[in-house]
Amino acid sequence: MGLRVVLPCLLVCYLFLYYNGVEGYRKLSKEEDLEIEKELKRLNKPAVKTIKTKYGDIYDCVDFYKQPAFDHPLLKNHNFHPQMRPTSPPRRVSPEKEVPKADYKQVKLGLEGGGCPMGTVPIRRTTKDDLIRAKLYSEMHASKINPLTDEEPGKHFAVARTTENIDYDGVGAMLSVWNLPAQAPQYTSGRVKIKNGAESLEAGWTVNPGLYGGDNRTRMYIYTNAGQAHCFNTQCGYIQDSADIPVDMVVEPVSTYGERPYYITLSIYQDTINLSWYLKYDDNRTVIGWWPSQIFTNLGSTATGAEWGGEVFSPPNVPSPAMGSGHRLRLDTNYDAFCAQANIVVNNTIIKPPKVLKLFDDSSNFNIINKADVGGDPGYLILYGGVPGATGN
Repeated sequence: MGLRVVLPCLLVCYLFLYYNGVEGYRKLSKEEDLEIEKELKRLNKPAVKTIKTKYGDIYDCVDFYKQPAFDHPLLKNHNFHPQMRPTSPPRRVSPEKEVPKADYKQVKLGLEGGGCPMGTVPIRRTTKDDLIRAKLYSEMHASKINPLTDEEPGKHFAVARTTENIDYDGVGAMLSVWNLPAQAPQYTSGRVKIKNGAESLEAGWTVNPGLYGGDNRTRMYIYTNAGQAHCFNTQCGYIQDSADIPVDMVVEPVSTYGERPYYITLSIYQDTINLSWYLKYDDNRTVIGWWPSQIFTNLGSTATGAEWGGEVFSPPNVPSPAMGSGHRLRLDTNYDAFCAQANIVVNNTIIKPPKVLKLFDDSSNFNIINKADVGGDPGYLILYGGVPGATGN
């Protein structure tokens, strides 16, 4: 019995225990335990160097070619190499407006001491509990506990979505980062998303204590939904390239309500030649890593939609955590969570989103606004967030 069979059973049990006020797992069968141990051996590769952060995370500097991505069955005969760069990076039709330095403050991400040696990449060390949590939360994130209504429990959204029937080559934005209270298995996130049918890629920030063993710090994250595989961070086909910016690292400092906000810039875009999807960070668009086209069915060709905004999750009848800054919108970036300089890539050109985006908030607790609606630069700024307490009842 493989993990695909084991994990849905664990998910039901795990959530049941949480719903009844008990955090823990049922005892694994011998067969399940062997499957988990086998997976652990696959994920934890020999390290050239080990980095322990001040937050307690342990990152192993693993040979680029031995990282977990290359255990993916569709990547066995790859020809990828370190520092591989896009062959057709998107261009701009006009110079980007510089963000006034007095308005926002950029978070500088990077591991202590310059990160990993050349030819290696940082992979967060995985314990047995880490692996079980990661699998369960990946299943939860992809599951149908996703009603999009006030009347049912689960995920809640406040997002802006594209509506035009065209091909999208990418999505990006400056994301203000916040730290909000959440109790496992709850989470609260802000992100950008690109999708085609059932397949999607997300990148952003999250507070997800269940995924990180009770750690309530704000972290960067990616989520991959490709074919039958769906996972957080590095466990199902994403290739890490940066030696000092792991995709699950702690993001600090974070924004304080009423003060100049901190932000990270993230973008996901497709190389129109090799069709891989690249993850970039900061205003210089530093490549963190990429998703090879081979792991996709729909996204292997193009994307049909892009999205910006926030997402929260809470079990049935448990009030949800807050979203964004944790307050109702005031139309002020010192108070509201935002996706600034929101952009899409069309025909390999970085442009603003259309003036008309579908604004979707599925609970009265949460709200989203395109700043164009209040006299700002159309497509430039998307504000989102809201208060805790959505229960689906």
